[in-house]
Amino acid sequence: MKRILTIKAEAGMVVAGDVYGDNNHLVIPRGTVLTIDIIDRLKYYSVFDFYIEDDKSVKLKSYNMDDLERHIFSEYKIESGNYYKKIKEGEQFKIFENLFQESVNNITNCINAVVTKSEEVNIDQLLASVKKITDDFKPDVSLFDMIHCIEGYDDLTYIHSVNVALIARVIGHWMGFNEADCDALTICGLLHDIGKVMIPIEIITKPSRLSPTEYALIQTHTIHGYNLLKNIDIDERIKLGALQHHERCDGKGYPNKLRYNDIEQFARIVAIADVYDAMTSNRVYRKGICPFEVISIFEENIDAYDPKILFVFLEKIAQSYVNTEVVLNGDMEGKIVMINKFALGRPGVLVGGAYVDLSRQENLEITALM
Repeated sequence: MKRILTIKAEAGMVVAGDVYGDNNHLVIPRGTVLTIDIIDRLKYYSVFDFYIEDDKSVKLKSYNMDDLERHIFSEYKIESGNYYKKIKEGEQFKIFENLFQESVNNITNCINAVVTKSEEVNIDQLLASVKKITDDFKPDVSLFDMIHCIEGYDDLTYIHSVNVALIARVIGHWMGFNEADCDALTICGLLHDIGKVMIPIEIITKPSRLSPTEYALIQTHTIHGYNLLKNIDIDERIKLGALQHHERCDGKGYPNKLRYNDIEQFARIVAIADVYDAMTSNRVYRKGICPFEVISIFEENIDAYDPKILFVFLEKIAQSYVNTEVVLNGDMEGKIVMINKFALGRPGVLVGGAYVDLSRQENLEITALM
């Protein structure tokens, strides 16, 4: 082990011994993996130095939010519960699935016509197919649960586009948008990835991590999308949504590394819907992540997104699962009874009659809904 100054501490280092502050107060125990928050705690308690394990560090979860679809699932043990099984067995899901398939067919035909025949986008037809779904199903988290159960489709781009449109429309309702803006936002979600039709299909469908060259190529889909839409008579916000949905409020997105004020609001909404769907939806090669794990990932990367939109979005999702039975790691079962606004991904859970605050139990987490 070696001694290190607190000001030189880095996330991922492993503490070699118990660290005490004034009055013999235990600040962090031996074996703790440092995070930014823990380092701040050490500074708060005026810990000047401490010991860490030599040449031993843990790679903390750090997510390239634009590449989540490719690699995040290798870092998670995805558990399954009965929650979604019950949904898929219900009559409502069968109705949803039929309407969903119709919407996917519409957007597939529309985009193919735009790209191969230079036809105009049939906005009314696209919108009608999505609104059939939201007219029949309440625009809330229950719709997200239906989306989670969709699987078995080969063309992920069009499936994903319908998912993002539905999620974005729900966000629009939650943000208090009028009907016209919700309609425009829905189209924005449907067309946000239209530029991917210009990218070789073997790269779009590659299940493994993209090479730097491939990743650079796939990033061009935002520019291709804007170019396909720029001369079409549609709301300018839809065009900017295609161009800017991979921009991030912290300036670390693409293609132009824009920051919050320079990113169209629709693009900021679609960015959240885009990543949420990428993490929660089932794919042929893996199952989607539990919503509470997704919420925690967003909270860890909060600077990348519009906080006003993100907080409304995450809180609505978290609150919707109060009284839902869940599985915790270690095969424990419990029920969500309280949401912590300061850690939405780590609610209060009743386990065997005892109340467990997951925000204070770093070794416990929700792995599945029951």
